[in-house]
Amino acid sequence: MNADQLDRTIRDVLNGWTPDSPGAPAGLADRLVRRRRRRNLVRAGGAALGLAGIAVGSVLVTGGGGGDRTQPPASGVSKESRLLWRTTLPGTSWDACTTGPGAVYCRGAAYDGIGVDARTGKVEWRRKAEANDGNGTPAGSLAGVRDGVLYTYADHAPGTSRAGTDLVALDIDTRRVLWKHELADDSRDRDSGVLFDGGILANSPSFKSVAALDDTTGRTLWTYKWKQADCDRAAINGVPYLMCSPDSEKAPQRSTVVRLDPATGEARTVATVDGPTIYLGTDGDAVLLGGMAGDQEYFGDPGPATLTRVDLGSGKVSQHRADGMPMGDVADGIILTSRRGGTVIAYSADNGERLWSRELGLTLREDPRDPAMLELASDAAVDLDNRVAYYLDPSGHLVGLDLGSGEVRWRGQVRLPKSPVEGGVAPELMLHDHTLIGQIGGQLFRIEPVLPEAGS
Repeated sequence: MNADQLDRTIRDVLNGWTPDSPGAPAGLADRLVRRRRRRNLVRAGGAALGLAGIAVGSVLVTGGGGGDRTQPPASGVSKESRLLWRTTLPGTSWDACTTGPGAVYCRGAAYDGIGVDARTGKVEWRRKAEANDGNGTPAGSLAGVRDGVLYTYADHAPGTSRAGTDLVALDIDTRRVLWKHELADDSRDRDSGVLFDGGILANSPSFKSVAALDDTTGRTLWTYKWKQADCDRAAINGVPYLMCSPDSEKAPQRSTVVRLDPATGEARTVATVDGPTIYLGTDGDAVLLGGMAGDQEYFGDPGPATLTRVDLGSGKVSQHRADGMPMGDVADGIILTSRRGGTVIAYSADNGERLWSRELGLTLREDPRDPAMLELASDAAVDLDNRVAYYLDPSGHLVGLDLGSGEVRWRGQVRLPKSPVEGGVAPELMLHDHTLIGQIGGQLFRIEPVLPEAGS
């Protein structure tokens, strides 16, 4: 179950909302979903997970993929770093950032986009949202940057109680909106707009369809529809794919991986797997799916799991037992799974074997409004050249784990203004030329870790 599906289930239960309707009634359900950082709350536990299941995060990876995975880590823990800059962003509420050539781009409640110089931290430009009345939906991520265009999200009907969402192409040089396209719902997650070779895949015009848009003009190139399934969208090696799981007990109980031709949208089923699954990510040319292998009712329940690998070239399916659902960030054959309270478990993407586990040692505070809710650590930012997975907590503490062993190789801290505890909300961490760019609320910073030398 992905984040969009979790949102729809919450709305279903709270408001009797029908997923096939492109607009949800205003009220408690929409306010709850708008307030939730979809990308992060799924790892917080609590009532929403028990109600609806779980979604998985993404990982930012840089560096070569051919490194020696058996190389031993350097001994010792470095606490050295260089803070290159720290910037206070305009406005009070920020939800998602991404990096591009020499820049960082973010969006928030008051701004559909801003550009920050990655070298100096200076805010170079900003584009205000048409309305900042609290009715807009936070974004779990941005669609990305390509050829001088930032693909972001904005309210479709600003200032209304049901604002909706537009996918927006914003020219970075001129700050001019090139085109807008209305999405099926208020989801603003990593698969709401997916860049592929030749276009961008949008969740439009309904929940159970996608539209391929020309990334320069916004013109619809082709559309594809499906029934009785919820589908994740991803671009793998530049080609759009759907990873689909049954949307109810009445639907055929099988999951499919579907390839969509980038030029025509012609669909080809790569593989079919029995039972419901969740999309975990990719490992090389293989799609990774997770399924329940015990008596669990929901994907988020504890218990054994089945890791399914689908080879996209041959369609070959292999399945492996895991001691828990290996959901999380996939990096160079390793799935980094975050657990409540700040534990990371590494699973092999080849066979589901547990490789190591490690307490991050970060500060994750309880929300005084709901002690069952904790702050969250960021998703992993993985430097493959140095084979380090970095994490950030909402207080500005950072840690770097050796990707192969889980040993702590580096710790750092960025001193930030005090801020209220927000349970279920995680900061954002990105890698940029072996330095880290972090976003916590309205604070944006860049820090360079100094790793211990081999044998030190």
